[in-house]
Amino acid sequence: MNLYQQRDFGEKINATIQYAVKQIRSLGTALLYIAGAPALIAGIASGVSSASMLTTRPTIGPGYNVSDWMAQQLSSPYYIVTVIFALLIPLLVNLTVYGHLKVYDRNQGEPVTVEAVWAEVQSALGRAVATWVMVSILVIAATFFFIIPGIYVGVVFSLALAVVVFEGASAGTFMGRCFELIRDKWWSTFGLIIVISLIAYLLGFVFNVPAAAVGMMVSLKIAPDMPIYVAILTSILSTVGSVLVSALIALGIAFQYFNLIEIREGRSILTAIDNIGSSTPPPIPRSTDEGDY
Repeated sequence: MNLYQQRDFGEKINATIQYAVKQIRSLGTALLYIAGAPALIAGIASGVSSASMLTTRPTIGPGYNVSDWMAQQLSSPYYIVTVIFALLIPLLVNLTVYGHLKVYDRNQGEPVTVEAVWAEVQSALGRAVATWVMVSILVIAATFFFIIPGIYVGVVFSLALAVVVFEGASAGTFMGRCFELIRDKWWSTFGLIIVISLIAYLLGFVFNVPAAAVGMMVSLKIAPDMPIYVAILTSILSTVGSVLVSALIALGIAFQYFNLIEIREGRSILTAIDNIGSSTPPPIPRSTDEGDY
């Protein structure tokens, strides 16, 4: 599959799903090794935290004090661990997906190994963390003014980690590059994120149903003595689902990035020119006008 290629809206969706299916073994293995341990820890901590919230919830009455109960739950080490890893996991998933794509493009058909992907993740991790923090601050700040600026900035900077991994950008240089790439293509990027997120949500719903069902049964006293390991197992399943969902969204954003690079720079055409005279020059992809999308 040629990554750097102009694709219309439907082709980007198809490329995302096609890559996920064809590379499910190597990409899944990389996600397991790199994001698996944090996901497992987060799942266990979330399960214990949820079980504690449901089983220790005070009964409404004269001595009812929900603020003290909430403060106790939110200060629980299990809840704190859950929050920390919930912020870390999407970053690791994005870096793993982009690292896998980078190695795939470099290997030209050769198998993608976990070691090679991990090397790319390590190389970009420091810059990615700084970028991730800066993007979060900018999006939150923009949202405080009004929700629309927050959405606009969020879509623009959805390309930030891709720019960091594929171009070696830093927290000080990614902003200008994101605005440059997304110029006149904000709506197509926004639409792609919405559609991919909807697909991912529908797929992830399957993983979230057991945890929601357990929580509902305990909360409604249908199964008040539910063993804690059931809550932990369903929470782990939900966390694994969130990893897969995040990976699919990251793939969709990556193919939009490749599309924008091809529109702005014609990278595949330049590569084809550089390879004139070689035995197997890469094909020049057809140029398509994606219109508004």
